[in-house]
Amino acid sequence: MTTTNAKIAAIEAENAMLRQRISELEAQLTSRTDRITPSDHQEIGEFRGFRTLIETAPQAIGIITLDGIITYANAAFCSLIGYDALIGAHMTMLHFEEDLPALQANIQDVMHHGVWRGVARLRRRDGSAIPVRINAFVIRDDDGQPVAMTGIFEDLTEELRREERLRLFEALVENAPDAIGVADFKGNIIYANAAYQALTGYGEQLIGMNGFDYVVEEEHRSAQIALARLAEGKAAFLETRIRRKDGSIVPVFATMYAQPTPGGELRIIGFMRDISDQKRAEEERFALQQQVIEAQRAVIRELSTPLIPISDTAVIMPLVGAIDSARAQQIIDTLLEGVAAYRADMAIVDITGVQVVDTQVANALVRAAQAVRLLGAQVILTGIKPQVAQTLVQLGVSLEGIRTTGSLQTGVRLALTGDATKHQNGKP
Repeated sequence: MTTTNAKIAAIEAENAMLRQRISELEAQLTSRTDRITPSDHQEIGEFRGFRTLIETAPQAIGIITLDGIITYANAAFCSLIGYDALIGAHMTMLHFEEDLPALQANIQDVMHHGVWRGVARLRRRDGSAIPVRINAFVIRDDDGQPVAMTGIFEDLTEELRREERLRLFEALVENAPDAIGVADFKGNIIYANAAYQALTGYGEQLIGMNGFDYVVEEEHRSAQIALARLAEGKAAFLETRIRRKDGSIVPVFATMYAQPTPGGELRIIGFMRDISDQKRAEEERFALQQQVIEAQRAVIRELSTPLIPISDTAVIMPLVGAIDSARAQQIIDTLLEGVAAYRADMAIVDITGVQVVDTQVANALVRAAQAVRLLGAQVILTGIKPQVAQTLVQLGVSLEGIRTTGSLQTGVRLALTGDATKHQNGKP
């Protein structure tokens, strides 16, 4: 490190001496302006303009001798490499040791062909590497003999970083599980990643197709509404269906937004996800919910119209709460099914827990009794309270064919002893 610093210090001292000498020569040149012709003035002006152009150029420009000594380096070159001055340094100082064989080959190429263009890396003063694009060519004298070489160096750091980001983006998009595509504003597909091609089943044929070609016709209206939102600068989200190449229908969820190009045209960038599994899960969940609801209804039916066998020939149905038309029909259905299933001769309907008996309830009980009689069985109505009896009389409901008792115990005793048929409507 000490040796390198000493070399740099020596180079800088030499540069200072050269600048001093240049200043002296310029002073001498100025003092002799009376000897300069108009054409000389023009050439001097052109030279100074050219020098200013090179000095202020954003590209790094340098000149080296045939043996590798740097004789000129503009400000951009010094800034690129990280040195204050480079004149007098050997070009190998700007290269890594492992790159020297390639450097020699490139120099030979320049000397042989007169020009060389390529990409290499330079070694900055801090030891870091910087990628550059080089345009090198030979400088020749009036006799066509090579006297030096010059190079124009372009920093590729940002360009390579952008290329790396682009490669990463392409890899990300190509390997994404979701379908990703780009289309013009008429719907013509410009780009489709692998997942998009697989989802539609069209493969590479998808490029150039129009999105409406595979969207199910019934979904075109919603797709047009989505395009209208995009034209307003808004993102669009929609659940739709597409028809694959084999004719199968696939439900998808699509997300789209518009992106302007440098030329001002709008491009549609879209993401699609196959939601078939989600739909199946929703259907299964809905079916399970329906099963649960149906099971709950069955339990409720059983609780609202319980039918209990009390012997080989008798069943009992205790009723509690209000009875509407739906429950009245359920009473009839359950009673008939129970009588048939248990082959009962007696069916006790206990209304002790029924607080209100109106015409609808009374008629339901009569219909139930008549239906049971058609099956060859007898209905015993128990638990009739005084106010219920008055209501039945006021309504003029006929309970003919139904044995009635005031208490459940009496009805059970009659059913078990077989006396119900002998005591219809309270008659001996």
